Amino acid sequence: MRLNTSILALSLAAALPGCSEADKSQQTNTVGWFLDHRDDLAVAIKVCRDNPGELGKTPNCINANEARNKITIQEMKDALK
Repeated sequence: MRLNTSILALSLAAALPGCSEADKSQQTNTVGWFLDHRDDLAVAIKVCRDNPGELGKTPNCINANEARNKITIQEMKDALK
């Protein structure tokens, strides 16, 4: 799993900066998708944090951050049970 995550990180990092806006929209994942794919979420969060000036406002980074926020809220609710 770690190897797949590393490969995804490298391909995501290499693909996003050189893409046209049309290509970026095709690569956007939904919040729900990120919730179902936690390893990919971790990679996306890292890529977005490594280059926030260029990637921070992209739909993929916004969706990844929103998914992370939802997970954090759910974990807090679970801890209070």
